Amino acid sequence: MAGMKSRWLVVAGLSILLLGACKSEPAVAPGGKVTDHAGARDAALEYLQEHEPENAPGTGLQWQEEDVTPEGLVGQAAREFASDGLTVRVPSPVVAPDYIVYHVTITSAQGGWRWQGQVKPDGTVTEVSPLTEMSEEASRKTAEDFVKNSPTFSFDGMENTLTLVNTLAARCPYCWVFVFEFDSRHAGYGHREGMMLAQVTTPHQAVISVEQGDITSAIMDEKWDMMLQQEVD
Repeated sequence: MAGMKSRWLVVAGLSILLLGACKSEPAVAPGGKVTDHAGARDAALEYLQEHEPENAPGTGLQWQEEDVTPEGLVGQAAREFASDGLTVRVPSPVVAPDYIVYHVTITSAQGGWRWQGQVKPDGTVTEVSPLTEMSEEASRKTAEDFVKNSPTFSFDGMENTLTLVNTLAARCPYCWVFVFEFDSRHAGYGHREGMMLAQVTTPHQAVISVEQGDITSAIMDEKWDMMLQQEVD
Protein backbone atom coordinates (compact mmCIF):
# COMPACT_ATOMS: atom_id res chain seq x y z
CA MET A 1 0.00 0.00 0.00
CA ALA A 2 2.84 2.41 0.87
CA GLY A 3 4.53 1.63 -2.48
CA MET A 4 1.35 2.38 -4.40
CA LYS A 5 0.92 5.66 -2.55
CA SER A 6 4.51 6.70 -3.32
CA ARG A 7 4.09 5.92 -7.01
CA TRP A 8 0.86 7.94 -7.08
CA LEU A 9 2.60 10.95 -5.52
CA VAL A 10 5.41 10.76 -8.09
CA VAL A 11 2.93 10.66 -10.98
CA ALA A 12 0.94 13.57 -9.54
CA GLY A 13 4.12 15.61 -9.07
CA LEU A 14 5.21 15.00 -12.66
CA SER A 15 1.78 16.02 -13.92
CA ILE A 16 1.98 19.33 -12.07
CA LEU A 17 5.47 20.03 -13.41
CA LEU A 18 4.41 19.33 -16.99
CA LEU A 19 1.34 21.52 -16.63
CA GLY A 20 3.33 24.47 -15.34
CA ALA A 21 5.97 24.17 -18.09
CA CYS A 22 3.60 24.66 -21.03
CA LYS A 23 1.42 27.74 -21.27
CA SER A 24 -0.62 26.32 -24.11
CA GLU A 25 -2.00 23.64 -21.79
CA PRO A 26 -5.13 24.47 -19.78
CA ALA A 27 -4.68 24.88 -16.05
CA VAL A 28 -7.40 23.98 -13.58
CA ALA A 29 -8.05 26.59 -10.93
CA PRO A 30 -7.61 25.33 -7.36
CA GLY A 31 -10.99 26.81 -6.49
CA GLY A 32 -12.78 24.17 -8.56
CA LYS A 33 -16.06 24.91 -10.28
CA VAL A 34 -16.66 28.45 -11.57
CA THR A 35 -20.22 29.69 -11.12
CA ASP A 36 -20.00 33.42 -11.83
CA HIS A 37 -17.88 36.23 -13.30
CA ALA A 38 -15.96 36.77 -10.06
CA GLY A 39 -15.01 33.09 -10.02
CA ALA A 40 -13.74 33.36 -13.60
CA ARG A 41 -11.71 36.42 -12.58
CA ASP A 42 -10.10 34.56 -9.69
CA ALA A 43 -9.34 31.50 -11.84
CA ALA A 44 -7.60 33.68 -14.43
CA LEU A 45 -5.59 35.50 -11.77
CA GLU A 46 -4.49 32.19 -10.25
CA TYR A 47 -3.36 31.09 -13.71
CA LEU A 48 -1.27 34.26 -14.05
CA GLN A 49 0.22 33.84 -10.59
CA GLU A 50 1.36 30.37 -11.61
CA HIS A 51 2.69 31.22 -15.08
CA GLU A 52 3.71 34.90 -14.74
CA PRO A 53 4.76 35.24 -11.08
CA GLU A 54 6.93 38.31 -11.76
CA ASN A 55 4.05 40.29 -13.29
CA ALA A 56 0.92 38.81 -11.78
CA PRO A 57 -0.90 40.85 -9.11
CA GLY A 58 -0.93 39.60 -5.56
CA THR A 59 -3.79 38.08 -3.65
CA GLY A 60 -6.26 39.71 -1.27
CA LEU A 61 -7.23 42.58 -3.59
CA GLN A 62 -10.33 44.64 -2.90
CA TRP A 63 -12.46 44.80 -6.05
CA GLN A 64 -14.98 47.33 -7.31
CA GLU A 65 -17.50 45.56 -9.52
CA GLU A 66 -19.57 47.08 -12.33
CA ASP A 67 -22.05 45.73 -14.85
CA VAL A 68 -20.66 46.81 -18.25
CA THR A 69 -23.07 44.94 -20.52
CA PRO A 70 -23.73 47.22 -23.53
CA GLU A 71 -27.26 48.60 -23.54
CA GLY A 72 -29.56 46.70 -25.85
CA LEU A 73 -27.21 43.73 -26.18
CA VAL A 74 -29.11 40.45 -26.06
CA GLY A 75 -27.59 37.12 -25.11
CA GLN A 76 -24.47 38.38 -23.35
CA ALA A 77 -23.52 39.75 -19.96
CA ALA A 78 -20.32 41.52 -18.95
CA ARG A 79 -18.82 42.46 -15.60
CA GLU A 80 -15.77 44.62 -14.94
CA PHE A 81 -13.65 44.49 -11.78
CA ALA A 82 -11.15 47.21 -10.79
CA SER A 83 -8.50 47.34 -8.08
CA ASP A 84 -5.37 49.53 -7.78
CA GLY A 85 -4.79 50.13 -11.49
CA LEU A 86 -5.82 46.59 -12.41
CA THR A 87 -8.90 45.95 -14.56
CA VAL A 88 -10.49 42.57 -15.21
CA ARG A 89 -13.23 42.46 -17.83
CA VAL A 90 -15.33 39.29 -18.02
CA PRO A 91 -18.00 38.99 -20.73
CA SER A 92 -19.96 35.76 -21.12
CA PRO A 93 -22.90 34.39 -23.11
CA VAL A 94 -26.24 34.02 -21.37
CA VAL A 95 -26.67 30.25 -21.42
CA ALA A 96 -27.09 27.42 -18.92
CA PRO A 97 -24.33 27.66 -16.23
CA ASP A 98 -22.70 24.37 -17.23
CA TYR A 99 -22.14 25.66 -20.78
CA ILE A 100 -20.80 29.14 -20.07
CA VAL A 101 -17.30 29.99 -21.28
CA TYR A 102 -16.02 33.20 -19.65
CA HIS A 103 -13.71 35.39 -21.75
CA VAL A 104 -11.35 37.21 -19.40
CA THR A 105 -9.22 40.26 -20.22
CA ILE A 106 -6.83 41.51 -17.55
CA THR A 107 -5.10 44.87 -17.99
CA SER A 108 -2.59 46.55 -15.70
CA ALA A 109 -2.28 50.31 -15.99
CA GLN A 110 0.69 50.23 -13.61
CA GLY A 111 2.54 47.40 -15.33
CA GLY A 112 1.51 48.39 -18.86
CA TRP A 113 0.39 44.91 -19.93
CA ARG A 114 -2.70 42.91 -20.81
CA TRP A 115 -3.63 39.22 -20.91
CA GLN A 116 -6.59 37.30 -22.32
CA GLY A 117 -7.91 33.83 -21.63
CA GLN A 118 -10.98 31.64 -21.36
CA VAL A 119 -12.40 30.05 -18.23
CA LYS A 120 -14.77 27.08 -18.31
CA PRO A 121 -17.27 26.17 -15.58
CA ASP A 122 -15.01 23.37 -14.32
CA GLY A 123 -12.28 25.94 -13.59
CA THR A 124 -10.14 25.16 -16.63
CA VAL A 125 -8.18 28.20 -17.82
CA THR A 126 -6.87 28.42 -21.39
CA GLU A 127 -4.60 31.25 -22.43
CA VAL A 128 -5.81 32.99 -25.61
CA SER A 129 -3.35 35.88 -25.78
CA PRO A 130 -0.19 35.84 -23.65
CA LEU A 131 0.79 38.68 -21.36
CA THR A 132 1.69 41.51 -23.78
CA GLU A 133 3.00 45.02 -23.33
CA MET A 134 0.46 47.74 -24.18
CA SER A 135 2.88 49.75 -26.30
CA GLU A 136 2.13 52.30 -29.00
CA GLU A 137 3.47 49.90 -31.61
CA ALA A 138 1.23 47.05 -30.47
CA SER A 139 -1.78 49.38 -30.35
CA ARG A 140 -1.03 50.66 -33.85
CA LYS A 141 -0.90 47.08 -35.10
CA THR A 142 -4.28 46.40 -33.48
CA ALA A 143 -5.78 49.45 -35.19
CA GLU A 144 -4.24 48.61 -38.57
CA ASP A 145 -5.50 45.02 -38.44
CA PHE A 146 -8.97 46.32 -37.59
CA VAL A 147 -8.98 48.54 -40.68
CA LYS A 148 -7.71 45.75 -42.92
CA ASN A 149 -10.40 43.36 -41.66
CA SER A 150 -13.21 45.92 -41.83
CA PRO A 151 -15.91 45.21 -44.45
CA THR A 152 -15.19 48.41 -46.40
CA PHE A 153 -11.50 47.67 -46.82
CA SER A 154 -11.81 43.91 -47.29
CA PHE A 155 -14.46 44.42 -50.01
CA ASP A 156 -12.48 46.68 -52.34
CA GLY A 157 -9.77 48.50 -50.38
CA MET A 158 -6.50 48.97 -52.26
CA GLU A 159 -3.83 47.33 -50.09
CA ASN A 160 -0.91 49.46 -51.27
CA THR A 161 -2.72 52.70 -50.40
CA LEU A 162 -3.23 52.03 -46.69
CA THR A 163 -1.14 54.60 -44.82
CA LEU A 164 -0.87 55.79 -41.22
CA VAL A 165 -1.02 59.58 -41.47
CA ASN A 166 -1.24 60.62 -37.82
CA THR A 167 -0.91 59.31 -34.26
CA LEU A 168 -2.37 61.16 -31.29
CA ALA A 169 -1.83 60.37 -27.62
CA ALA A 170 -5.11 60.26 -25.70
CA ARG A 171 -5.49 61.40 -22.11
CA CYS A 172 -5.79 57.97 -20.51
CA PRO A 173 -2.74 55.74 -19.94
CA TYR A 174 -1.83 53.50 -22.91
CA CYS A 175 -4.41 55.15 -25.14
CA TRP A 176 -3.85 56.38 -28.69
CA VAL A 177 -5.81 57.58 -31.71
CA PHE A 178 -4.53 56.40 -35.09
CA VAL A 179 -5.55 58.02 -38.37
CA PHE A 180 -5.31 55.88 -41.51
CA GLU A 181 -6.03 56.72 -45.13
CA PHE A 182 -6.69 54.36 -48.02
CA ASP A 183 -8.48 54.18 -51.37
CA SER A 184 -11.34 51.91 -52.40
CA ARG A 185 -12.18 50.90 -55.97
CA HIS A 186 -15.84 51.87 -55.58
CA ALA A 187 -17.97 54.31 -53.62
CA GLY A 188 -19.82 53.33 -50.46
CA TYR A 189 -19.20 51.51 -47.19
CA GLY A 190 -19.30 47.96 -45.89
CA HIS A 191 -19.87 44.83 -47.98
CA ARG A 192 -21.56 45.96 -51.19
CA GLU A 193 -21.86 42.70 -53.06
CA GLY A 194 -24.86 42.70 -55.39
CA MET A 195 -25.26 46.49 -55.20
CA MET A 196 -25.03 48.97 -58.07
CA LEU A 197 -21.71 50.68 -57.45
CA ALA A 198 -19.99 53.69 -58.92
CA GLN A 199 -16.67 52.46 -60.29
CA VAL A 200 -14.64 55.39 -59.08
CA THR A 201 -11.60 55.40 -56.84
CA THR A 202 -12.83 56.63 -53.45
CA PRO A 203 -10.50 57.96 -50.73
CA HIS A 204 -11.28 57.14 -47.10
CA GLN A 205 -9.99 58.26 -43.72
CA ALA A 206 -10.37 55.96 -40.69
CA VAL A 207 -9.91 57.31 -37.15
CA ILE A 208 -9.31 54.44 -34.72
CA SER A 209 -9.17 54.87 -30.93
CA VAL A 210 -7.32 52.19 -28.94
CA GLU A 211 -7.56 52.25 -25.15
CA GLN A 212 -5.35 49.81 -23.25
CA GLY A 213 -5.37 47.36 -26.15
CA ASP A 214 -9.09 47.58 -26.96
CA ILE A 215 -10.63 49.44 -29.89
CA THR A 216 -13.23 51.78 -28.43
CA SER A 217 -14.13 53.86 -31.49
CA ALA A 218 -13.65 53.55 -35.25
CA ILE A 219 -15.12 56.24 -37.51
CA MET A 220 -14.61 56.48 -41.27
CA ASP A 221 -14.91 59.80 -43.11
CA GLU A 222 -16.71 61.23 -40.06
CA LYS A 223 -19.89 59.47 -41.22
CA TRP A 224 -19.51 55.67 -40.96
CA ASP A 225 -19.26 53.73 -37.69
CA MET A 226 -16.90 50.85 -38.49
CA MET A 227 -17.77 48.97 -35.31
CA LEU A 228 -21.55 49.11 -35.68
CA GLN A 229 -21.45 49.08 -39.50
CA GLN A 230 -23.92 51.91 -39.83
CA GLU A 231 -24.03 55.63 -40.45
CA VAL A 232 -23.06 57.88 -37.56
CA ASP A 233 -26.05 59.65 -36.03
